[in-house]
Amino acid sequence: AVVSTQSTGKKAAESGHKEATMIAAEQTLHGVHNLTSSCPEALRFIRSLAIQSNVVTKLHRVAQTLFEDGEHEKALLLYLTAAEAGIEMAQYNVAWLCQEFELRYKIDRCSERYYRASALNGHGPSQSITGNNLYREGRYRDAAIMYGEAAGNGVDEGLFGLGHFSRYGVPVGVVTINSTSYYFGPDPNRTLTWTLWSQCFHMGSDAAVIGCGIPLILEFIQTITLQTVTCVIVPAFVAVFSLSFWLSRRV
Repeated sequence: AVVSTQSTGKKAAESGHKEATMIAAEQTLHGVHNLTSSCPEALRFIRSLAIQSNVVTKLHRVAQTLFEDGEHEKALLLYLTAAEAGIEMAQYNVAWLCQEFELRYKIDRCSERYYRASALNGHGPSQSITGNNLYREGRYRDAAIMYGEAAGNGVDEGLFGLGHFSRYGVPVGVVTINSTSYYFGPDPNRTLTWTLWSQCFHMGSDAAVIGCGIPLILEFIQTITLQTVTCVIVPAFVAVFSLSFWLSRRV
């Protein structure tokens, strides 16, 4: 009896053959050879390949090359392999590809799923993005914890997010950044907001300077009273006027 190539490939994949496993994953993902596309089946083969961790580093390098060459779908397949092995950077790349290129793979909530997986593995940028997703879902406490983790990993957006909670009095309780704990109660806390956004600003990146610097300036302006404005502007006006008058006398 003649055995189909697809059947033989699947049997080889089931036996642990690396190349056959990758081919089987790609075929079930695309639905070739008159097969129905099946993402769960493809992921099963990908997980099988990912277990063989000695190939993960190489796959990640190859995926990066494919991405740079514009082969985004092929890159995604390789990144998926590394992501399923628990590599946080690969998980971030899968999420980013799903989000930015809207690839046709039917992975349920792809970007959110893999950003969260990467975040739980300690990847700072993924933690801030996951915090944003949780915030949009109204899960403020979970979002605050993620922002705290991101801030602890040196991501400015984590500090900005927490500053937003203290600015508007979102009661998320105690959040720890590294070894320092902060309490976020139901009342606005301008002092804490200033502290968090100042730390963000002093991280020095363009995103931090703009993202936290502008809110800091606006926050400062709102705290200035009319008396403060008068005490600062009037003496300055008098000094400028006196200097102008003195210069006119010298001419």
